[in-house]
Amino acid sequence: EPIISQPRVLLVEDSIPIRTQVRRILEGAGYQVTTATDGLDGFNKLQEEETFDVIVSDVEMPNLSGLELTERIRQEAKYEDLPIILVTTLAQDDDKQRGVDAGANAYITKGDFDQNLLINTLRSLI
Repeated sequence: EPIISQPRVLLVEDSIPIRTQVRRILEGAGYQVTTATDGLDGFNKLQEEETFDVIVSDVEMPNLSGLELTERIRQEAKYEDLPIILVTTLAQDDDKQRGVDAGANAYITKGDFDQNLLINTLRSLI
């Protein structure tokens, strides 16, 4: 039987409880998840592996924020089509606009965090 490869997600989140929760949701939906503890760790893992189908990232993190991470990824042509979803507590319209300006494909606020919304967003982007 052919092995159907699972879509690979790079999950970048500095909060351990949230990282654990989101990883469980993603794995439960059939994604293979690699976690990173902050934006810098996430960027390094992306450089090392380069085989992710999508990035799910928090915004407020030490070392490199989700916005900075997104901007850095978008500076490299090879990642121009890599979907990036920002998941954050920052729910203001101007926060969302900054995410869009940085190059994020989707912006989900933790306040209305819903695993179906996350999974549907992933499916629409991959």
